[in-house]
Amino acid sequence: MTVAAALAVLVALACGIVPVGLTGPAYAGSSAAAGETASATAWDERGSLVLPPREALAALDLLPADSPAAVSWAQGGSRTGWFGKAWEDVDADGCDTRNEILARDLAEVDFSRAPGLQTAEQGRGEGASVCPDATVWTGVLHDPYTGEQITFQRGQDTSAAVQIDHVVPLSYLYAHGAWSWDQRTRLLVANDPLNLLAVDGEANSAKGACGPATCPVGTSETGTWLTAGGSGWWPPEPAFRCEYAQRFVSVLAAYRLGVPDADRQALAEVLSSCTAGGEGQVSWLERLSGQRPGALAQAATHPSVALPLAAGLALTGGALVLWYRHRR
Repeated sequence: MTVAAALAVLVALACGIVPVGLTGPAYAGSSAAAGETASATAWDERGSLVLPPREALAALDLLPADSPAAVSWAQGGSRTGWFGKAWEDVDADGCDTRNEILARDLAEVDFSRAPGLQTAEQGRGEGASVCPDATVWTGVLHDPYTGEQITFQRGQDTSAAVQIDHVVPLSYLYAHGAWSWDQRTRLLVANDPLNLLAVDGEANSAKGACGPATCPVGTSETGTWLTAGGSGWWPPEPAFRCEYAQRFVSVLAAYRLGVPDADRQALAEVLSSCTAGGEGQVSWLERLSGQRPGALAQAATHPSVALPLAAGLALTGGALVLWYRHRR
């Protein structure tokens, strides 16, 4: 078996393609062997299938080429048109995806409106219609994106403080290959525990549809559609950078999604640092330029980024030369 084939098997073992108890078309790029391997992992347990740094780096190298969408996703109905209604109960266990992720990611979870903390068993039958036996009413989020502690309380005016983020955003998925998938596969990725995290609402809004170095922006109607525009996004909490990159790549590997070169480079830079025992720190050159990981790779294909970056580096270099001459 070749190295590439061995790594492909490793990715299939770690991420899985076809979850237990679900029917319908297989995931994009899956094989019968991968599907059989994945059957050992229950749907609700997929959130734990995050590749370690070294394996994630290898999986990143095996991803297919980017497959950019010709038109913006609004032409196909945006979120609902491409990925179905939000938080469907895809595994038919009687509870919607949002409540399942809240129950998984929050601490001090209360499943009842009665005084005191109630377990799911104690709150059975007292929940909302979307999850009658396990609605999360309150809890505490230790937010991975910001490092902050956030109190969650279900309600029209309070629920948005904690949101469920698609680690690989839906619009990003669409822009780089999901446009060609069948409807069932898109519904699954929109509700896959591997691709979901409970996070700070403001951080989730700031992330938008961005990958690590690019974002799909614009619309076909206005002639401004770009699948790899923007400047990308990373969690503001540095300590979470490695796990974020690992989970991002784990989703890409599970669904065989290609990405732009700038995102691939940004993920490789961070994972290389993580593999070496670091925390995904940016290189000294990027730190000097004030850019995020992958910005230098993106600059090569985006003049609007390259020109200001080159000017800033030139000014910095000139200042260093003058300082050195003054010291002498």
